[in-house]
Amino acid sequence: MSHARRILVGQLWHEGHSFNPVATVREDVSIVEGEAMLRGARESRTSLSGIVAVCDALGDTCVPTLAARARPGGPIEEPVFQEIADALVEAAAKGGYDAICLDLHGATLAAETGDTEGVLLTRIRDVVGPDMPIAVALDLHGHITPAMLDAATIVTGYRTNPHQDIFETGERAMRLLDGVLRGRAVGEAPPCAVATRLPFITRGNDETDQGPLVALGAMADRWRAHPAIVDVSVFNVQPFLDLPGMGQVVVAYDDGSGAAMDACREIAEQLWADRTAFQQQLPSVEEAFEIARHSEEVLALGDQGDRVIGAGPGDSPFIAAKALELAPDLRVATGIFDPEAVKAAHAAGVGATLDLGVGASINTGLDPLRATWTVTSLAPARFRNQGPYMHGVEADFGPAAVLVCGNVSVVVTTRAPNIHDPAFYDALGIAVAEQDIVVARAANHYKLSFRDCARCITVDTPGLTAFRPQDLPFTCARPFYPLDDVAWSFDTAATVHRRGA
Repeated sequence: MSHARRILVGQLWHEGHSFNPVATVREDVSIVEGEAMLRGARESRTSLSGIVAVCDALGDTCVPTLAARARPGGPIEEPVFQEIADALVEAAAKGGYDAICLDLHGATLAAETGDTEGVLLTRIRDVVGPDMPIAVALDLHGHITPAMLDAATIVTGYRTNPHQDIFETGERAMRLLDGVLRGRAVGEAPPCAVATRLPFITRGNDETDQGPLVALGAMADRWRAHPAIVDVSVFNVQPFLDLPGMGQVVVAYDDGSGAAMDACREIAEQLWADRTAFQQQLPSVEEAFEIARHSEEVLALGDQGDRVIGAGPGDSPFIAAKALELAPDLRVATGIFDPEAVKAAHAAGVGATLDLGVGASINTGLDPLRATWTVTSLAPARFRNQGPYMHGVEADFGPAAVLVCGNVSVVVTTRAPNIHDPAFYDALGIAVAEQDIVVARAANHYKLSFRDCARCITVDTPGLTAFRPQDLPFTCARPFYPLDDVAWSFDTAATVHRRGA
């Protein structure tokens, strides 16, 4: 009887934004190691959780390394990334396991390293040798590079946006790895990959349950049902990365029959044909106010222009300012990154009145929201997500304060508030049910966790995560559509195709 397999597992999750000047520092990164890492995975719903769950179900032993997580934002300070990468590579170099399964984002960005996942996986491949099976679970918005595909045996991405299958993607990565191990035991070759990049970025209209991705997803599903196809992923890329080779990527794996080439071609050509459809017209904040006035439901407004979940800084006071100006009758709650306002509130104390401007220290083209505020609460913005998106994962946005002016409540935080779960407001004593409007620092994923307590509407707002690429100083990533008149056709000679280790 064969021995129980040992699977080295780890996680690095951060989504970067090349134009967000606020660096992700060591204090922003949660690192959990050893058995505590596995315990946390079993109590949450990340891709690492799915990996561990399948290992447990198969009777395999998880060999823990570390789980490093940071909210989306500016580039990780280079020494911090190198510290995490060194730890993962050192663990891989020790040996004593049969395969590796990792939960990576795919769009992690460091100050001096753009292709962080490619660098990390290459370093791991260098120490484990060419024959070690490596499977990776990735975000649908990963920046997929040749280095990543060359180093990993197989990569697989989320299939939904909003991301409802994060846990399931981890499960799939581990089951694909199990298939590689079983195939190797009987002398089968590992999967053969074909990948192609399309030089364009989306500008919204990229949810998978509506718009052009519905038909594209159905096409991918038909190929996944093909007996020779091992897996197919379509990566829509984080559109705020100024990196070489940035764009949509289709990756298909087959059994060596050549079917992956056909799958990759058909999906990529349809994706390119649909490129003009990935543009969304969102309602204005003023229109949302009118909806709120005539609705019996609480409205959760996704702040498109300053999405922390899209790696924005979270300092925009735009919706709060519009509420004070145009809708003083509506009860509105939001969160704004402003460490100086937090300091002032803590120095003054609960009940104090402060005249100060809030927010707009990073997003250009916005002004601080100056008003007379009453400090109503001082508390840490720390909680565990209660909704289905990233369920059970701890969020910590540091010391915070609630400032109130009229019917507007602003939670000022010392770290960018990645608001996609009602638990954020609960942690600060703001009852969502008692508001007319609550703001989410997200455009898609908040819908999963707010849908049971609010009507979700994403609104058109300014900021670093607005889908206005013409306003951002892209250099390395160009040329790409829609900023450039760029041609593309499927070329097998220019397509990455390789046989896994």
